[in-house]
Amino acid sequence: MSCNLQDRFDEWETWLFGNDTNSVKRQIHGMIWDAGVFLSINEARKFGPLDKDAQPELNATVHSYIDRCFFQTQAVAIRRLLDKRNDVVSLSRLIQTLKGNRTLLTRSNLLDVLGYPYDYEKEREAVYQTWAQAGSKAHSDSGPDFINCTHSENVHKNMDSLAGVDSCRRSPADTIRPEILEWLDKRLDPCAEISNYVNKFFAHCATPESREKINADEISVTLGKILDAHKTICQTAGFIGMNIFYRSFGNFLPTPQFDQFEHFEKPWITKDDLQKLYAFWNDYRAETDEWQNWDRATDFGKRG
Repeated sequence: MSCNLQDRFDEWETWLFGNDTNSVKRQIHGMIWDAGVFLSINEARKFGPLDKDAQPELNATVHSYIDRCFFQTQAVAIRRLLDKRNDVVSLSRLIQTLKGNRTLLTRSNLLDVLGYPYDYEKEREAVYQTWAQAGSKAHSDSGPDFINCTHSENVHKNMDSLAGVDSCRRSPADTIRPEILEWLDKRLDPCAEISNYVNKFFAHCATPESREKINADEISVTLGKILDAHKTICQTAGFIGMNIFYRSFGNFLPTPQFDQFEHFEKPWITKDDLQKLYAFWNDYRAETDEWQNWDRATDFGKRG
């Protein structure tokens, strides 16, 4: 095994599953959680009160803000996961890195870094022999040595598929077919439309001439496209986690540790207090209007 693979493998695993806020798993969890909250709000709109014309009585200011923030933050989250730069943690960068180090990801190397025996049948037989010599009447399949044999067998099966070889033709040098990693990379291509939209409108204020180069004005970032991108990203990350790092993502949508709908049924403010909100809004407008009256000359004189 390459002396560098263990450290590299640990680093890549940290990118994918680490506890850092920017790990791929944490990014996905945040993105899918926010989507779950938005979809719940959108679902709740169906049950809101209706006016005499059967139109929902929902505050346009609040709900248009919710919609706008959702689409912007989700598009940015998707763009971050697709970022291919070499100084970020992203799903695309992980795939590019795996592609560049594919020759290290051999059958024997992966089993070694995972801590599982290569010859699981031989090791399993040794476990049986140990039990027999100890006079055990009941064999347990819960011991660590036996479990590691089962893990090894599953890793071998995964590698058979990734390398495109029959189980009877296994070799320690078998490695992931390049077309597998290329396929994973290409799966993310449809999400690039959202990434391009972010680049032109959210992350950078592109000129009209620049926007026209990719027809970004014509791109419609619909809810369906956002959810399709979620599905593709989660499936791709889950595939890499299970087949290369032999770890499951578990639930892509985090399990709430509290009642996520507590007080959902309660209004924000009473009608009697509504005038206080108008007063607050007017005060804020007066504050922003005052910004036009700044002492430019004095401020210029204070420059460093």
